[in-house]
Amino acid sequence: MKSQTKPQPHTKLSNNAYFFWNFIKNPLKNASITPSSKSASIAMFDGIDFSKIRTIVELGPGFGEFTKTYIDKIHPDTKVILFEIDDIYVQYLQNEFGNKVIIEHSSAHLMNEKLPLLGIEKVDLIISGLPFAIEKNIFKDIKKAIKEKTDEGTILRYFTYMPFIMKKYYTDLPTSKQRFVLKNVPPMWIYGIN
Repeated sequence: MKSQTKPQPHTKLSNNAYFFWNFIKNPLKNASITPSSKSASIAMFDGIDFSKIRTIVELGPGFGEFTKTYIDKIHPDTKVILFEIDDIYVQYLQNEFGNKVIIEHSSAHLMNEKLPLLGIEKVDLIISGLPFAIEKNIFKDIKKAIKEKTDEGTILRYFTYMPFIMKKYYTDLPTSKQRFVLKNVPPMWIYGIN
């Protein structure tokens, strides 16, 4: 039986093609046709003082558009842990960031199990690029893991293209609207906990 191969991203054009391919394959899980814009990436971190951040956890970074925005702003001692399940995204993140990040090729709902194994107890910032169309029990575990950290003072930032739906999924967390980004396809709302 012949196996189907996924496109292998190597350039910005092929990255966008793969992103679009993921959108066509599953629009609820990859809710945009293109990676986040530069404007969206800058807005995501507006008001965050990176000089005080020593641990960043990013959930579902994709091609690392947000990662590229903060990676050169962070303190040299800051640890960056990226949770990603897609093989192609993992490969790209490894090539792009090398030893600047720790890549966990596993689901975000395992965050609080994996972090102690990496010697990490305190998290200063969680960035989520996760969609809401995740299996209900898994999303519940992700939300629980995030709440444990934000209850300890962790800053949270996540984005959505459909805030009226996404707010229903995050009802247990005291999130508030941080920014609206028109210069993104589609326009993006950023929510968080400071």
